[in-house]
Amino acid sequence: MTNLPNIGKPATNALHSIGITSLEQVSLFDKVTLLNLHGMGPKAIAILEQHLAEQNLFFQPSSNEASVPKCDFTVLCSLDCDNAPKRRLIRDYLIAAISGNQPLLDSMLADSFRFFIPNKKKIIGKHSFITLILEKKIAIDRLEIHSILTHGKEGATHGTITTKTGNTCYFSAFIRFKSNQKDALISEITSFIIQ
Repeated sequence: MTNLPNIGKPATNALHSIGITSLEQVSLFDKVTLLNLHGMGPKAIAILEQHLAEQNLFFQPSSNEASVPKCDFTVLCSLDCDNAPKRRLIRDYLIAAISGNQPLLDSMLADSFRFFIPNKKKIIGKHSFITLILEKKIAIDRLEIHSILTHGKEGATHGTITTKTGNTCYFSAFIRFKSNQKDALISEITSFIIQ
């Protein structure tokens, strides 16, 4: 592993905050994602790009920004080959739920949507869920999606959410879609949250 170059303390701390300690790890991200980290600036990106090239490494190509829902927090997620539409749908659901994007949630959830947090919460109906999301919205700094898996009518994801105040919660969600179709609506989510 190749150590990070001298990019300044704020930029180094930004990388360390998401577990990046080597150039090889930097090469797993695109510039846009890293620029969204608090403390990371264009100068640090330029230095990283130069050092990556010296090691025959490169930033990942930037994802199509139009395909990622707009939000005011950093989203760290790799869709790898990105040939699974339901993986994008799960990513977009997480972004929409955390940011309180009512139109996007309305477009991806079935009317009969059900949401469960075992032994804590049970919500029936898309509009009841969206209302709760809007009422409970908090200021988020970063969403890290560690993995998204899909198969047929089912999917699963897990990751961390960091608030603007520095609190972190860990989540996992098990998703059921209305059908196997690539554009199927989400019909049910069972979620586990550890704060």
